[in-house]
Amino acid sequence: MSPAALREQPPKLVAVDLDGTVVDYHHEQLTTPSPAVVAAVAKVREAGVPVAVVTGRALWGTVRTAADLGLDDGFASANHGAAEYDLALGEVSHEAVVDTRAAIEAFLAADPAVEFAVAHGLDGWWHTKGFKRDFHAKWAGVIDLDDILERPAARIVARVASDNRYGSASRCPHALRLAQGAGLDPLAYHVEVGYNGWVDIGPPGVSKATGIARIAERYGVSSADTVVFGDAHNDLTMFAWAGHAVAMGQADPDVRAAADEVAPSVWEDGVAKVLARWFP
Repeated sequence: MSPAALREQPPKLVAVDLDGTVVDYHHEQLTTPSPAVVAAVAKVREAGVPVAVVTGRALWGTVRTAADLGLDDGFASANHGAAEYDLALGEVSHEAVVDTRAAIEAFLAADPAVEFAVAHGLDGWWHTKGFKRDFHAKWAGVIDLDDILERPAARIVARVASDNRYGSASRCPHALRLAQGAGLDPLAYHVEVGYNGWVDIGPPGVSKATGIARIAERYGVSSADTVVFGDAHNDLTMFAWAGHAVAMGQADPDVRAAADEVAPSVWEDGVAKVLARWFP
């Protein structure tokens, strides 16, 4: 992209994804943003511009990394837009739930070997016995499938074995087949296919775009005055909503193509380098 095409006016709201955007993909261990990214976020806030987090992560992991970024006020959108946390008050400010039964039955019909995890507020992951705990997370404990079926959840994860590795932003072909086989009604569920055998299931009509739109409305900021940063396919909805979308340099080609600007990679502190143009 030529320099002439880059946004010149500072935004009135900045929104950042987490994994692959402000922190590395190493889910096997705790990851933290670099000092350069933390300093860049601080400069944005010193200029009076709010910084929001918009991520597919569950609430507890979202809150942890928001604190690592130095965000002690404002809002963080999690679960692909289905949940929101007020960082100043330290409480959940919005959460939508879905019926677990129809979704889980559809996935089991598609693949009886599928395992499940569900999110309820800040509890941590409640999960079936065979669900692989191969990433850093807050674990609430093992739960019977019957117990999952009886309670609505903010987020359901269906997972199958995958040869994709963390560190790739590409969708997992096994997860894609699972989601297609389940064939959930889009009027009842929103589905996001991940990159390590994961399929995320949430409320219909909910996405990262609706998550950042809710936050922008709280501040009275328009989409045109919002800049968003992301690296994956679940960021495409907020790319389409925002006035200026920035893709990370390591993102898949179609994600980069959907952005207004491509930053250096997460390993090169791309968020910090782009923000420095408006907030030196």
